[in-house]
This record gives sequence, structure tokens and C-alpha cells, in this order.
Amino acid sequence: METVQVVQDLRSEGSMLCEIVIAGEYRDVHRCLNEELELEKYSLLAVKGIPEAIAYLRDPGCEASVAVFCNVTMRREHDFHELLELAVIHPHLQMLLLPENLRSLPHDLPVNNENIRIVQKSSTFDGLVDSIREAADCADILLERAHQDEREEAAEVSSGGSPLFSTTFLTRVGMADVPVLLHGETGVGKEVMARRLCAYSPRARKPFLKLNCAALPSELVESELFGYEKGAFTGAASDKPGKFEVAQGGTILLDEIGDMDIRLQAKLLQVLQDGEIQPLGSNRTVKVNVRILAATHRDLRRAIEQGTFREDLYYRLNVINITIPPLRERRSEILPLADALLRRHLRNGAPVPLLTDELQDAMLAYYWPGNVRELENMMRRFLVYQSADLLVQELKQGCKASVAVALSSHYRVPGNENASSIDDVIEQSRKAESKLLLEALEATRWNRRQAAARLNLEYRAFLYKLQKYGIAERRERDKAV
Repeated sequence: METVQVVQDLRSEGSMLCEIVIAGEYRDVHRCLNEELELEKYSLLAVKGIPEAIAYLRDPGCEASVAVFCNVTMRREHDFHELLELAVIHPHLQMLLLPENLRSLPHDLPVNNENIRIVQKSSTFDGLVDSIREAADCADILLERAHQDEREEAAEVSSGGSPLFSTTFLTRVGMADVPVLLHGETGVGKEVMARRLCAYSPRARKPFLKLNCAALPSELVESELFGYEKGAFTGAASDKPGKFEVAQGGTILLDEIGDMDIRLQAKLLQVLQDGEIQPLGSNRTVKVNVRILAATHRDLRRAIEQGTFREDLYYRLNVINITIPPLRERRSEILPLADALLRRHLRNGAPVPLLTDELQDAMLAYYWPGNVRELENMMRRFLVYQSADLLVQELKQGCKASVAVALSSHYRVPGNENASSIDDVIEQSRKAESKLLLEALEATRWNRRQAAARLNLEYRAFLYKLQKYGIAERRERDKAV
């Protein structure tokens, strides 16, 4: 396309102020707009049709500011979503739609979208030119805002902030539309990351569903994911679609996938390979179009070695692997997060309590074994106590479990003086925490509520840790022997 080469030459010379792409067969419109705008140093690129324009605009290196679609007909949902994808790739790009008639546009077109505008066919030529100028000005403002955000993100990263939550990173991964595997300790924000990736993806306006694979027995996880037909099992009184069907076109987050039953992993692998599911008790197959995000706190490579996780499923999910560091490794985020969490749980009209210097120092020095979730709980207690001194005392004392984890991370694995890998440190931390839980249970004659209080843990968190380390199951097995 010769015109594209001209545009690239102008771009390299630095003489182009604003690039406008015009798609459609109205040659008179192209000629008149060119005559009207050429003195203002606009550059017009005319393409024959909408598909050609979209292909050009989808290039991440495209620097167009305005796209004018003449005689637009986009009754297919796919056409509409292509425009939304362009708005994600180029947040500053302004798209003007000149429809043949309003019935040629989809009913759910977001006319309030700051990137997409409709210009009525009855509008005069001068009105169209004014609309283009206004769109170009708006694009300049949005582009400058984007550059400012990039500068702020770069400054934040250079000062120790995490690049994982930058707009650039979220846009690239979100638009990739491939499986993502999220690693990180409990409470670091894996679900938050998954939801943000979905918000920056072409599936943003489609369902986002979550299933915790560790919270339900494997039989229930299977029926929740794939659905079932009436009579498939006792209690199946009617047909029920699974999450894969409900989330059609959207995203599913499989939380704690490391705890998924090995048999169920085989069925999930089949979905990733063929894009098909088979409801329980049914012979029919259902085509599904769902993006899968998976999250886990477990070391899946070790699980593969132990035979509890399928290697082929791991490589299917591991297209993009994101490890979210624990809060103790993101010290620069602790205080801003604390302030945001305080405001989230603040009653309407109530003043924001002051994070004193002493409290801030104590928060920055604390180990945060529960990560962001623990920080949120502490801010909620702060709103109840209304006393920074109580929180300072609590942080300095710490709970025994968190102290044990913090200490164990400073020691090597016994019997191996050269061990220094993070996996060995994590394993030693797990052993130390498991030992503390057992000691508390034995000291309280296996009264779980008393043991939780003894360790200064919430009861539900205590029960989760018992399940996590299999302590209750081990005791039942010992009794049976």
C-alpha cells in the first residue's frame, strides 16, 4: 500500500502532527477532507474498506489519532468488538462512525465510549470537518495523558514499585488472549491481578467467573465447571450449565489449581486442546470460547515430580507465567495500600484515622505473612480501635506463626549447607508453621478454637492452615492405626 509508505516517511521526518485514517468508498469525501485539512498539517490515509483499516490500526506501532469509518455497516458482534479492541490497543485513538443508517449499527454500541462517536449522515461537510478537528484535539489530550502515566509508571518502578500493575504490562498481557498462570503466596492479590487482566482484554464486557478448586470436593468442582443434565447423579433434578457455558466468550479464573484432582486435570486439558466440554450425564459436546486464568500458591514443578499435577496441563497453562511477589518484597506499596484499604472500609462521612510515623515504621518492618489480606484485616481493626498505639504493639509482638516463618527464611535447610534456593526456604517455612500448629493443638488437647486463639489467628484462617498441611487427616489416620 503506497499510501502507508508515504505515512511512514512523514513519520520518520517528524513533520506529521496528526494522522487520520479514512475507510470507505466515498472518494469525494476523501478529496474534500484532504483539501480542507492539508493546510493544517493533518495527514490523511485513505483505505478501501473497514477490514483493511482495522488491520492497519491493530498494529501496535500505528500512530493514527483519528479513524473515520464511512458508510459503516457492522451488524455482526465481531465487528463491534474489533473497535473495542482498537480502543484498548490505542487508548487515545478516536473513531468516528458515519453509518449508512442507524439500524446498521449494533443495539449495544456504547455511544458514551470516549473513543467511539457517531456522526449522523445528515451532518454537513463542515460539521464533519469540525468533528474531525475535535476528535484530533481529544486524541492529543488522551495521548499526553498516556505519556504522563508512562512517565509516572517509570518513576514508580525506578523507585522500587512493581511493574506488574503498570498499564503497559496489563494491556499487553490482557490483549494476548492466552492462558495465564499466576503464582504467589496466599493473599498477595492473584485474583486482583486476574480481574485487572480481564479488564484490559477484549473479553472485558463478557462474564468473569471464579472457581476455587481447593474449596470444593473434586466431584462438585467437575459439575460446577462442566455442568450436568437431569438425572446425572442423585440430586440432579434439572439441567444445569457449567461455568464454561455460562462464561461463554468471557474469562474463568481457576483459583488454587494446584489442588485440583488429577482426574479432573485430564478433562481440563481436553478443554484447552479442543475447546469442547461434555456435561455430566450427557453424550453431547458443547463448543466453548473461554480464556482460562489459573492461580496457585503451590510449586507446580514439584507437584509434577510428586505425580500430583499433570506436566502436559502445566505447559498448556504456562503460556504466560506471572509471579506476584509477597508484600514484604513490595515495601514501597505497603503504605499506599494501607491508605486505600482504610478508605475502602471507611463509613460515609467518617474521618480517615492518621497513620502515625511510629505505626508506619512498624508496618514497614513487619513480615506480613498474610500479605495484602492481612494488611486489609489490620486496617479494618484500626477503624475499630481508633488507636495507632494498639496496632504498633500488635505489630511489634507479631503472632508466633509469622515470627516462625520469618525466622525460618533466614536459615538454610538442615543437613545441606549449600541449600539456598527459594523452594528449600519455602519448604522449611512450611515445616516450621506446621510444627507450631501441632504444638498449639496438643497444648489445647486438640481444641481448635483455643489453638487458634493461642496463635492469635482467625478461626477460619486456622482451619485453612490445618487443611493446607493435612494435619487433621494425619490425625485421623493415626487414630485408625
